[in-house]
Amino acid sequence: MSKKIGIVSEGVSDYRVLQHIALRYLKQREDEDFYTIRLNPKEEKNKQLGFSGWQGVFNYISGEDQQNLIVEAIKEECEYVIVQIDTDVCEQYGVKHDLSNIEQLWTNVCQKLSDSVHKDFDKSKLIFAICIDELECWLIPFIETDEKRCQNMDRCLNIVNNDLHKKGYYIDKDNKNSMGAQSAYDYIIKQKKKPKEILECSKFNYGFRKFIEQLNSI
Repeated sequence: MSKKIGIVSEGVSDYRVLQHIALRYLKQREDEDFYTIRLNPKEEKNKQLGFSGWQGVFNYISGEDQQNLIVEAIKEECEYVIVQIDTDVCEQYGVKHDLSNIEQLWTNVCQKLSDSVHKDFDKSKLIFAICIDELECWLIPFIETDEKRCQNMDRCLNIVNNDLHKKGYYIDKDNKNSMGAQSAYDYIIKQKKKPKEILECSKFNYGFRKFIEQLNSI
């Protein structure tokens, strides 16, 4: 049985990471075939089209954009839709940034996204990829063995770049969708390909762990 999963993310690099994690992890389901489709943001010739970020995510899922979740998820016949967002600037979209209660932060962000989804969309199809505090926090254990560093939820990109530097890669925080950054992300995700490796990486970040739990339920 084949199932299509749409992905709404803050950027094209985020899409590549989520695609890798989801498809590699779900590969263990031998009775089902999963594949993903990029819903937002779009990409052409390895370049992101237009601006996305957290604002783009909310505009897309609410139906404010001409190209939006309601139109495209139905058109593409997506059985599930992953919605990704970082929490580092969550106060800008109306959620208190409280790392002292990560479970509640995750719940509040999920609720904010769910409330923002167009009323005509079937919310049971949603899979939340809440990156606490940013996607790079999920990626530290892909290239780092120190468990304390893997649990970091602050300055994660600096930690990732410190390890990448040894391999000749670098991610510019102001241009994460550049060709150089995309090559760096590709290098990172290739370090973990087996479902059990993805599962092991997820244990260090609550948002990552909850993402895997949702994949288990589909």
